[in-house]
Amino acid sequence: MSKPPWVKSFKSHIWVFNVGRGLCIFIRTALNQGIIYDFGSSDDFKPTDFLKDHIIPYLDKYKKCKIAQTIISHPHADHISNINCLAEPDINKSPFYSSLHTCPHDKTDGAVKPEAVDWSRIKNPKESDDNIRIYKSLYEKRSLPLQTICYDSTRSIPNLEYGLYYVRPPVVGEIFPDNDQEYGNGLSMVIFYRHGYHTLLVPSDINPDTFKHLLDEGEGLEKRYTIFDRKQISSHPTWHDTTGDQPSLKSLLGAHGLSILLAPHHGLKSGYSEDLYKAIKDEKPGLVVISEKRHLSKSDGEVKPFYQSSDGAKGQKVYIEGKEETRNSVSTRDGHHILILFQGTGGQPQVYLEKEPETLLEKLT
Repeated sequence: MSKPPWVKSFKSHIWVFNVGRGLCIFIRTALNQGIIYDFGSSDDFKPTDFLKDHIIPYLDKYKKCKIAQTIISHPHADHISNINCLAEPDINKSPFYSSLHTCPHDKTDGAVKPEAVDWSRIKNPKESDDNIRIYKSLYEKRSLPLQTICYDSTRSIPNLEYGLYYVRPPVVGEIFPDNDQEYGNGLSMVIFYRHGYHTLLVPSDINPDTFKHLLDEGEGLEKRYTIFDRKQISSHPTWHDTTGDQPSLKSLLGAHGLSILLAPHHGLKSGYSEDLYKAIKDEKPGLVVISEKRHLSKSDGEVKPFYQSSDGAKGQKVYIEGKEETRNSVSTRDGHHILILFQGTGGQPQVYLEKEPETLLEKLT
């Protein structure tokens, strides 16, 4: 099997797949490592099928696995609809088995701090029961809680780093003692990724109150961080597995700004965080990307028009089915899959939208 040319590229690739009512993101780091964030799918498209055929075979291994990390932000149905790809009879042979599996959980053995999800408060449709069973089985025999990649390679890329941030479930329960839906959303794990001048923030469905608590580094905050630079590893040997003096998310957003924001909670009004925008350098991202929830009923909520405005983003050049446009936001709503390329140098990221993800493979460099 001949390797595609992008294998040797030092760009970062971020895929935002069109999965209808859900979220699935794949990050190929500039060191050719793979991170899958959430496992949403639609009736006619499973991102994992595409990744298995076109991306995973060419990734570098991390601790014997092709996928370095799988992250499930929170256990709501639209984020775990394709989780069964991790539950093959021999899980170690699954192409999606990862060295690190990271998710909100209820493990108590060896826990120093209370971490347990209150499953009685997770509200999902009845048909999600099997997926929740699989979700729980995936961490049963694994070491949790939160980790990022333990970087020990001889290869090094300056200014390549990522972090995970979340508020422990019992504390989220205190923030939302009576609202079970917001409790579930508040469990969301937030990922920040930086490659040189380009930055990405994926907050999943985190709600404004929990986001404020996280940004203010309130009680119950957990954070992990990896810097892919050999010169800095010795200074921060435990950042990948223990909360300590890792940079706060607020300080990162203030120092580096934000190139790409994945709009919280599918771009709905209920997910908009004023505190997030205040934390970002220049108080707005370059571009908002929306994995947009389909609105089948009034209870599905309303999209916030702010994200499409000049107040919501600085705006940048994007390519939609080959046509160049300048946009403040882009969305998967019209059937588009989105590919974002970070080259780490100055200028804007490259952003492409196509209805067939195979077409986007031609953009990889």
